[in-house]
Amino acid sequence: MIKPTKLQEQELQELKDFQAQSETLISQLGQLSFRKLQLEREEQFLKQQYTQIISSEAELSKKLKETYGDIQIDLKTGEITYS
Repeated sequence: MIKPTKLQEQELQELKDFQAQSETLISQLGQLSFRKLQLEREEQFLKQQYTQIISSEAELSKKLKETYGDIQIDLKTGEITYS
């Protein structure tokens, strides 16, 4: 029996198709990983911004309390109600 030295065209095409699908998936996974990294960095940045806002708000609250004591402030008008 003579052993084949070459795949049939259909078999070769199937192998090429699998290879192409694998390369596409690998590329997509790489792109997804990159986007995930970008989102994680953006999330970290936004969390830092939030922490800074909370800190600034606490500082302002302390300053206002030192100046006015315990008060309620109407944010629309700026009117103060003393507790």
